[in-house]
Amino acid sequence: MSENRIKTENKTHKMTEGNPLSTILLFALPMIFSNLCQQLYNVIDTVIVGQRLGTDALAAVGSASSITAVFVQLATGFALGGSIVIAQYFGAGKTEKMWQCTTTSVIFSAGVGLVSTISIWILAKPLLLFVNTPEEIVGMGVSYLRYYFLGCIPIFVYNALNSVYVALGDSKTPLRFLIISSIFNVLLDLLFIIGLQGGVGGAALATAISQLAAAFLAMHDIPKLLAGFEHDKAFPLFDKTLLYTMLRFALPSALQQSIVSVGSVVVQATINSFGASVIAGSAAATKVVNLATAIPINYSNAYSNYVGQNIGAGKEERIWPGLRASILSCGILSLVMTIVFELFPNRIIGFFIEGTETDIEQVIAVGASYIRVVGAFLVVFSVYMLVKATFKGSGDMSWFILTTLLSFFIRLFLTVGFAHIVGVGVIWWAFCIGWSIALLVALARYLQGGWRKKRIIP
Repeated sequence: MSENRIKTENKTHKMTEGNPLSTILLFALPMIFSNLCQQLYNVIDTVIVGQRLGTDALAAVGSASSITAVFVQLATGFALGGSIVIAQYFGAGKTEKMWQCTTTSVIFSAGVGLVSTISIWILAKPLLLFVNTPEEIVGMGVSYLRYYFLGCIPIFVYNALNSVYVALGDSKTPLRFLIISSIFNVLLDLLFIIGLQGGVGGAALATAISQLAAAFLAMHDIPKLLAGFEHDKAFPLFDKTLLYTMLRFALPSALQQSIVSVGSVVVQATINSFGASVIAGSAAATKVVNLATAIPINYSNAYSNYVGQNIGAGKEERIWPGLRASILSCGILSLVMTIVFELFPNRIIGFFIEGTETDIEQVIAVGASYIRVVGAFLVVFSVYMLVKATFKGSGDMSWFILTTLLSFFIRLFLTVGFAHIVGVGVIWWAFCIGWSIALLVALARYLQGGWRKKRIIP
């Protein structure tokens, strides 16, 4: 066996053998920590902006974040196609196409990232006005968007490369990259916001540069991961047939992610109509909730890779034990977060802000209400994410997308239809009602078993 092959096998992780609980958990934990690093430096961004620049700046970042989420989710959706295809080929032992899948995905993702960057530099202000951003904070929002999107190409490229690591079972290497990137981001925040007085544009630029660092590290390392896989050294870097195969899964996911994200912009517009204090409280709470939901989201990504590899290897009998073990372990982690949210909501939100006493009280009240309601349903969210991850791993994308859109449209309907009748609190409850109903539908599909027939590899 060649030295490159040995190194590759040491880094990759086959999930078709061994105890499902330990197999998934050991793979999931670095993925969870990776995303927590991302979410943590987003939280630190928010803290520094809120503490140093004030409520208006925090509100501007909150309004802009609903727009940046559209493109981040788009990058994630495109990466998903590559991840599903590579995981099933890897499980089946057909590894000769790994290099070409990777280069094709990276080139395509970089092109989409470039188009996204140009679009935002032209349309930043109209988009912020479209989501009812208060006039007095539009200028700060434009500055944040334009500087943030200097890192859009790295975001797309990193997601494409990260999907390769995930598909091959290497969750530790991306964790190392994101720890480095997160530390870099915090240091740049301190330099640009406090040292150079760069305002919200400085916060966005710090994030863009840290994303570039993560993408650079991944591009430097990925040849080492793939070195042990056989490939034609003269292969074309871009293969239309492979791109089509990946887009079969990526486009529905990217479309679904985009619909959800655009709808989230509409939800943000509803939040914005309640004024700067509600925007600021919601922005702070969103960062905290994202930190908590990172656990089930990334656990479900690990589990879907487990499903993909076992489907590819023809070991479907391992899927139910894997789901059962994932629900148990992920549910316990989510329950811990629920307890924290219920016991310390005011203290958590109060960590983000400084200002007049009236501003602080209103912002804390909004944010605390948000995290207490959503926190109570984190276990429901965990089960929902894991059940529908079965569909993603098996290639049953229609039901994966259906359950996602069902949850979202329930949220959108309740928010737009009732927020100004019942009050802003209905927006937080809309999350929970959407998750609960979509979970029931996902369970029905899982028990019906049609997802078993959607495998990519014959």
